[in-house]
Amino acid sequence: MFPFFYSLSGKKNISITIFSIIFCLISIEYVGSAEKGEEIFQSNCAGCHTIGKGTLVGPDLSGVTLRREENWLIRQIKDPDGLIAEKDPAALKLLKDFNMPMVALGLSDTEIAAIISYLKNIDKNKNTDQGKTSTTDLPSRYIPTVLISILILIALTLIALIAGRKKVK
Repeated sequence: MFPFFYSLSGKKNISITIFSIIFCLISIEYVGSAEKGEEIFQSNCAGCHTIGKGTLVGPDLSGVTLRREENWLIRQIKDPDGLIAEKDPAALKLLKDFNMPMVALGLSDTEIAAIISYLKNIDKNKNTDQGKTSTTDLPSRYIPTVLISILILIALTLIALIAGRKKVK
């Protein structure tokens, strides 16, 4: 990457550097899916499920990411009827306990991943509150901030190196 920037000279180099930084910043997807997942959960799931407040129409989802594998959760959210048709024991038990199958909401894979991320975040915070501390508890919004900071430092370094090569008359 660096040799490419050094091979160009003058204003072209600065323009390409700035364009590259803007392109990288635009292409970074916001990874705060837990926050997005909360919104999706509230608008699609909260009518039937609670988190830590007991059962409603469906089960309380507190600790669900600790009890179930992520792939199962994805299938349960995306195609609950498919799990019942396959005679999945956990899905059949839920059907028996609540006398009602879960409704497929037609959520996208991204939305489902965001909901699961939200549920994992709640379960992780619940474990932390119970004395199980983790060094990986940094909020997901720190990742883009760190990446953007690194890109800005690289850009400023390149600009300084380019400016340092100019001869003053």
